[in-house]
Amino acid sequence: MSLRALLLTSVVSLGLSACGEDPPPVCPTGNCNLPGSTIVKWKFNNYPEWKFDSDACSDVGAITVLVSVVGASDSSIIDMMEKGCGEGQLTFIDLPAGTYNVAVTPLDIDGNPLVGAAVTGTVLAGSTGANTEVTVNVPYTAWSMAYTGQFLYRLAWGGPAVSCATATPPVVEQTVTLTAGGIVRTETASIDNVPFQKLDGTDPKPCRAYTDQYPQNVMGLPFGPATLLVVGKDATNAVVFRTQFDTFIGAGVFNPTLSFDVLPGT
Repeated sequence: MSLRALLLTSVVSLGLSACGEDPPPVCPTGNCNLPGSTIVKWKFNNYPEWKFDSDACSDVGAITVLVSVVGASDSSIIDMMEKGCGEGQLTFIDLPAGTYNVAVTPLDIDGNPLVGAAVTGTVLAGSTGANTEVTVNVPYTAWSMAYTGQFLYRLAWGGPAVSCATATPPVVEQTVTLTAGGIVRTETASIDNVPFQKLDGTDPKPCRAYTDQYPQNVMGLPFGPATLLVVGKDATNAVVFRTQFDTFIGAGVFNPTLSFDVLPGT
């Protein structure tokens, strides 16, 4: 028999053999249901009421995040996972039904905790066709380190994005008082690295347009809640705008620029 004929015979034989076999089962275990997923997400210093979404992992020095879940009614049910901080979440698969206590611990490059104690939450275990999730916010009070941060801001007058000259009445002069770390700050805000205005309320300066290319900026402030009092005066030196804002200074130097809409008042 020629080589070509031998090859053809072998192919036909294999084809007949394959046709005579049952295909492998789609679900080898006989159960095609997907197991439930219980997703734990984390945020650091999430304060939307202060216009601050969250700090990044790099801002607080977090490399990984350790998450544990413990059955609320049966503490013998325990699972634990560690994930890269930047992934923002991890998933426990097929936990037994029930409610779980969640503990989140950010870790540094050496695997040491960055918080005094794990930050907790609760979540219901995901079930077939009904995954569940919880977001645990690590608050500013939890961190072990005394971070400092950058504060960037723009001022509007009597409406979103309204600049000094188009305000009613127009604003000629601005004064700001920033309280952070429990004290009035004496640092000086800069604009594009040029010193501009002290933050202690004693340094009136020409009003800066909301549309300026660069925001007003100050570095090295204590991380955490703060208040910003803004006063605007008109051409006659009368106070025509005045508002105090609750705000937040995030850790690190990559914080968002916050916009503050100062309201008319004296």
